[in-house]
Amino acid sequence: MTKSVILTPAHIHRLTSGALSDREVPGLSIIVSAPDRKRWRFRRVIAGTKTIVELILGSFPDHSIDEARGWAAPLSKAVARGEDPRKIRRAEEALAMSVADAHTIYMAAMRRGDRKKLKPRTISDKDKMYTRDIGPRIGSKVLAQLTEDDCWDAVYDKAKASKHRANKMAGELSCFLKWCAGREGRMAGIMLKEHPATTLNSNWFDTGPKANKRFLSDEEIEWLFRALVDEELTYRRGFILLLLTAARRSELFEAPSDEVVAGIWTLPPGRSKNNEENVVALGPWGQRLAQTNYEWLFPSPCIDGPQRAGWFKARDRIHARMEAFAGRIISRWHFHDLRRTFRSHARRVGIDNEIAELMLNHKRKGIEGIYNRNQELELRAEGFAAWERHLVGLAHSAGVAESLLAPPCEPDPG
Repeated sequence: MTKSVILTPAHIHRLTSGALSDREVPGLSIIVSAPDRKRWRFRRVIAGTKTIVELILGSFPDHSIDEARGWAAPLSKAVARGEDPRKIRRAEEALAMSVADAHTIYMAAMRRGDRKKLKPRTISDKDKMYTRDIGPRIGSKVLAQLTEDDCWDAVYDKAKASKHRANKMAGELSCFLKWCAGREGRMAGIMLKEHPATTLNSNWFDTGPKANKRFLSDEEIEWLFRALVDEELTYRRGFILLLLTAARRSELFEAPSDEVVAGIWTLPPGRSKNNEENVVALGPWGQRLAQTNYEWLFPSPCIDGPQRAGWFKARDRIHARMEAFAGRIISRWHFHDLRRTFRSHARRVGIDNEIAELMLNHKRKGIEGIYNRNQELELRAEGFAAWERHLVGLAHSAGVAESLLAPPCEPDPG
């Protein structure tokens, strides 16, 4: 049994092995852990249970007797009341958790897919949204003290630069806070009694025509082509290829160059939104624009990787030039609207609805089994060729075909 005394420095200096308990604070003792090392330990059974609480403070004399007693006294009182001080400490730490720390736990759960397996693209989007928009604004705040005003102030601050992105930020922030306040958050050790801003709305700001309606007319495409003449080569290539391929922005702009082989761009399942491979047959114009000696189709000039920055500012510059050519205000358009532009014009240029859906790599509801693999690839190629012929014609009509490296017009084979 450990000897109990009212500890003094002399007692501790004479101790060469074993341990000495402090009579003033039940559970506190000094133990010899090595020939020249003595540590403070709290060890006591929780009242009414068989559970032993054991905690270590640190070494003597780094921590004096008074410091050790000040540390152990509240632990001893909690144990005497039948409470586990370790749980109390965890609760206190949880209440002091920052938004940034909670988000780290949230993203770990998202990557594991605890409740629902998310696509790699979705996880990446969540990460980017936090790093770019949420974290810099509220990441340092204590989660449990976060208010509705804090959340909305952050969203409105983002709206100064982009209402469209502010809407997305509001939606993602609400999703994160709902998770923290729910069962999964509690199981992960997050203590948030309720969602602090249930009014967060991903459609709060009016961003012009609804996303599912906006597309560019032939006249607007001509203005777009004229506006691209004065743009940097990277962005010029990017926006034209986005139109030619009807691809999603991240799928194209983050593509390694080795995905393009012999005029065929093969998007692997791991990079597509629906986890399905997509095959895009590039025509002469697309092949010319996709040629590069770099690792990425659009290499970053600053880092080893694809160029992710600058595209939104380039879009804004292009839009401003389009309005100058039009002599009037033009409804805002987003990257996805270029993809929708293809879908809206597909039937008019001779592409059947089913083939257009295949070209967009949409889920094949109702059309599975209609075509075998070779038929499907051939029909896709014919569709992309027809769409490129249409765009080449518009580039010539706009008088900028040569500047944009467009090939000569070809007659419609039909």
